[in-house]
Amino acid sequence: MDLIETWRNTLGELQISLSKANFETWFKNTFIIEYKKGIFIIGVPTFFVEDWLKKKYLKEIQRALQKQIEEQISVVKFKVADPKPEQRIIISHNKVIHKPVDNTPSQPVPAQETVNIIFNNKNNTLNDDYRFENFVIGPSNQLACAAAQAVVKKPGQMYNPLYIYGDSGLGKTHLMQAIGQAFLQNDPTKQVLYVSSETFINDFISAVSSGHGRAKDFKDRYRNVDLLLIDDIQFLSTKESTQDEFFHTFNHLYQNKKQVVLTSDRTPKEIKGLELRLKTRFEGGMVTDIGIPDLETREAILRQKARRNKIEIENSVISYIAENIKSSVRELEGALIKVIAICELTNSLITIEKAREVLGNIVKEKKQLITPELIIREVHKYYRIPIEELLGKKRTKELVMPRQITMYLLRHECNLSFPEIGREMGGKDHSTIMHGCSKVQACISSNHQIKDDLQVIKENIFNK
Repeated sequence: MDLIETWRNTLGELQISLSKANFETWFKNTFIIEYKKGIFIIGVPTFFVEDWLKKKYLKEIQRALQKQIEEQISVVKFKVADPKPEQRIIISHNKVIHKPVDNTPSQPVPAQETVNIIFNNKNNTLNDDYRFENFVIGPSNQLACAAAQAVVKKPGQMYNPLYIYGDSGLGKTHLMQAIGQAFLQNDPTKQVLYVSSETFINDFISAVSSGHGRAKDFKDRYRNVDLLLIDDIQFLSTKESTQDEFFHTFNHLYQNKKQVVLTSDRTPKEIKGLELRLKTRFEGGMVTDIGIPDLETREAILRQKARRNKIEIENSVISYIAENIKSSVRELEGALIKVIAICELTNSLITIEKAREVLGNIVKEKKQLITPELIIREVHKYYRIPIEELLGKKRTKELVMPRQITMYLLRHECNLSFPEIGREMGGKDHSTIMHGCSKVQACISSNHQIKDDLQVIKENIFNK
């Protein structure tokens, strides 16, 4: 049996059923070492590839090999080995080609040069704009910011790992990178590495598919750091081999008292496909969230953005944008930039009228998404009060404040008139609605529980 031809044809079969990326990643530098009495031994470049092929592609490999021979295959085994020159098969431009023997000695690439091609210097991964000094603190991010600053003071001791979660655009990346910037400010010799989980996955695949040297480079890159920052860790879900490698990387850093900071769009428990051992390690540190900023925080963010751009903007414009763009900091800043840009292009003053003109369609679309039914449903769910009681006439202590909060939200989020709110609330008169809205407005500054309840309900509304 011609083993080279058999494996070339097998690769051709596998190529049809696999994506180009998977095929080139996992089958590069593979070959048949031996075939004897129904047993194939396949040579692979690394233990990573061996483990992955066993878990993911064993049946497909056995099926493709069976098409090449008449004898029944009983076992397919794998062994880490380098192919001889005559056994090399290259994968290029979607073709499987038998590489001819080339006796010309190749020039070795210096190891250090190889590392620099794959990986940039660790501390160059931070964005200089993301610092604590320009992170606006408010009730929605106060705890997360305090934990981040504590990590800088006592890295590897206070909260390890620090796990920050929240929706996209609320400032998780800013806060994470601010930790890195402050860490380096305290000691510029420290090694800080910030990457997205996608970069970690791609680096791992590159290391796996490139042989032993690159695997060592990968470990050196991720384990020889003082602070590891990984964004959007939820994307590791379902990627078994990558999770396994991250587990060992995490353990190495943790045991050596090196700090790890992670961000995600959900809590560790809510990440489906994440191994239990990783969930428990993430929960073993500090898990804190960043929520939607309240009105005062949104106004502060816009004022800071205007100051940094050295542009004077009227308070009425700031208030208009802050009141109408609520779902994320990124969207909030984007709205301000849009107003500034259009005013500059049209040589117009930045006025409230111009802001309404520029953002009118965006504001209208957002208002249309928030309905009275949605608000009533979210208040009912939060307080666990039946809707018929929330809208009814019973005036028990447990019902009064949830009912008034519903009135307040209908007024401020749906822009309903007092009579319209009365109709939505089961036929209550407008004086009752006015009193309810005023009561909640007064409580916001004096009652932390009411303010927190209102914030959570609004987050639930805007996240729909």
